[in-house]
Amino acid sequence: MMTALLTSAQFLKAVARRVGQASAWLVVLLVLTVVIDVISRRFIVLGSTKLQDLEWHFHAALFLLSLGYAYVEGEHVRIDVLHTRFGPKVIAAIEIAGAALFVVPFCLIVLYYGYNFVERSFMLDEGSASQTGLPHRWIIKSMLLLGFLTLLAAALGIIAESIAILRGAKRPEDPHADHQEVGL
Repeated sequence: MMTALLTSAQFLKAVARRVGQASAWLVVLLVLTVVIDVISRRFIVLGSTKLQDLEWHFHAALFLLSLGYAYVEGEHVRIDVLHTRFGPKVIAAIEIAGAALFVVPFCLIVLYYGYNFVERSFMLDEGSASQTGLPHRWIIKSMLLLGFLTLLAAALGIIAESIAILRGAKRPEDPHADHQEVGL
């Protein structure tokens, strides 16, 4: 039972990590799009609604597809001052409560209503509000479902791991735990 919990937790967390890592490449596309947009506006005097739409599409997809990754990596909002003072079992209980009471229900609500939101957009073949904008808005709206599905997988992985810890398992060694923060 313990092995199954930890295996499923590792799998679900790995899915969230992979989606987040793949979505990181959207930063490159976003930067290139912004650079092309700025250069074309400034030097060629050619504004493009399609480029502006693409910018916010890349930004939205990057944000939504990174939700699960941020949760798995512990980069979400929490009170670290209190978190560092507790033992592993108290932390596990808090993780279960937080995920089960807040993250999972919120994800399920967004997925439930988001499905109709995306489906309606697909059926209408909704496009940009601008006549010269991008068509097929359902593609970017689908990122909402994929992002929250990834966050749900991450939350279920955290819950499974936390249950195993409460039942006596040691917190598994995280190969990503020794990453160095880089910044200003």
